[in-house]
Amino acid sequence: MLEKLLDMIRAEFPLTEKEGAARRFEAMGMAFEARAYAAEGLGHVGVMTAQGPMQMQTLVINPFELDAPIFSYDRIHAMGQEIMVAEMYNSLLGDSFCADGMIRAIGDSAGIPEEKQEYWYTPLIVPPGLNEKGTIDDAARFDGIAGDYVKAYLAAAKAAQPCKPDQKKLKAAVYSEGLLKHGGPATDPVKAAMGEAFTADLFQQTLFGA
Repeated sequence: MLEKLLDMIRAEFPLTEKEGAARRFEAMGMAFEARAYAAEGLGHVGVMTAQGPMQMQTLVINPFELDAPIFSYDRIHAMGQEIMVAEMYNSLLGDSFCADGMIRAIGDSAGIPEEKQEYWYTPLIVPPGLNEKGTIDDAARFDGIAGDYVKAYLAAAKAAQPCKPDQKKLKAAVYSEGLLKHGGPATDPVKAAMGEAFTADLFQQTLFGA
C-alpha cells in the first residue's frame, strides 16, 4: 500500500529521491529501510518499512511549502492482525488548512483509539485521525480507507496557502525535535537499539527532513 500512497503524492507533487538520505538498520528483531523524497511544491516525504516478525510501513509528509499539518501514517501486519494509525500534527502558521474534506472522505472511520493514551504531543494532534484494528480480512478495506484519507489530505494541502519554508520548518520542529527529546512509542525502541545520534539523523534527514 505504501507504494500506492507514494504514487498518489507523485501525481500531485513530483517526487525526487534525496541522495544520501537512505538509512538501513536493525531493531526489535526487524530489518528497517528508510528513504526520503523532495515533493515539488509540497515539502518533504519520508518513508520507512520493516520486515521481520511484523511488517511495518510508515509514511511522513512534512509540508514546508504549503500551510498544512504534518501527516503520519503507520500500517502494521502481525500474526494475522491489521493495524492502521494515521494522524496529523500541528505545524500550521495560519488557518487556511481545512480538514472538512478529510472528515467526509473517511466518514465513520474517523476516530480515536478505544483506550487513548496521552503523550506529550497529544495537544498537537489535528483531527481527523484514523485508528483501525482488524484481521487480514480487513486489509483491502483498510487500503481503501488509507487511500481516501491521503487523497483528501493532499487536496486540502493544495488548497492551503503557500508559506515560507524557513518559517514552516521552525514550527514543524516542535513535533519532530520533540520526539527526539521527549520520546514516543515509535521513537524509543529505535533510540534504544541505535543510539541518540543515529536516531536524530534518521528523523532529521530521512523521516522529517527538518
